[in-house]
Amino acid sequence: MITRSQSHQEANESAHRSFHPDEYAPKLGPGRKISKEETEEVPGNTVKSTHRPGQERAGKSGESGMRDTGPWGRSQRPSGTRDASASTGVDPQEPRSDSD
Repeated sequence: MITRSQSHQEANESAHRSFHPDEYAPKLGPGRKISKEETEEVPGNTVKSTHRPGQERAGKSGESGMRDTGPWGRSQRPSGTRDASASTGVDPQEPRSDSD
């Protein structure tokens, strides 16, 4: 089991090839011609989103029992935990956190 303080990475030759295209990718073919369809406007109306992206929503849910534990790993992805009060079960067994 890998914990927050540990990390494990296996060798991945494919990843090396992916990040060195000048060495592994085939040579470029003849120039691509842009089709008529690609130059025309897209039909229909555009719609402005009414939702905020995840980066803006992160850590602001206000849900009871949820706790932010900060960025994790090399990617620095957000992480968090939850206590018994966040459970939807009938009989949560762990105590509530002090932050609630």
